Amino acid sequence: MKKLYSSLGLLNRELSSYTEPFGFFRHFVPKRKNLNIVLPYYDYLRGLCFLEDLRDNFGQEFPLFFGIGELLHLLYDDFLTQIKQGAKNEQISHYLINSYNKYFHSTKKQKTIMKPVTKTLLQFHTIEEEIPNESQEKMAYLTVKMKESEIMRGEVLLFDLSPKMNNLDISVEQVITIVYLDFIETIKLEGNSIKVQKSIITHLKRF
Repeated sequence: MKKLYSSLGLLNRELSSYTEPFGFFRHFVPKRKNLNIVLPYYDYLRGLCFLEDLRDNFGQEFPLFFGIGELLHLLYDDFLTQIKQGAKNEQISHYLINSYNKYFHSTKKQKTIMKPVTKTLLQFHTIEEEIPNESQEKMAYLTVKMKESEIMRGEVLLFDLSPKMNNLDISVEQVITIVYLDFIETIKLEGNSIKVQKSIITHLKRF
């Protein structure tokens, strides 16, 4: 079975569309698809607070319809823009591997248990136990609507990066999650700076 680079599997669909040799050009028509994104609940709430600050500080410059889903879309669009402007595949793969390990891997600890070898003999065994991140116990489930061409661009990127990903399978949905969580991490460390807020407003004008 071929790898899926998103839950929609757009690249696989195009590669297997032998009866439609020009099927890829359908993506120049702005059809929209839904992607399901899962976020740690606290980071979801932190994003809501950031958007509320934008509304308070920029008033009519900030559209009422703009929510977390639109913020996820905007940040992913910014990520794709950096790719288009010549970011190196080596740098991107390194970034995604590190971020995946940071946000999607549970911590492991070793635990010693006693296992029966015979009816009268017990033996110590060391096992590894997954420890879920406490901040991720409660999750937020979101739907992000975007153009098929944007999703396809992400799938093509992940296909290109696959030889450099150390056998790590990352989806477009996880890329979107990564760029959002990195953004929220910056806010946690630096606060809701006006500089960051203005960058979002500027991006909105060309988004």
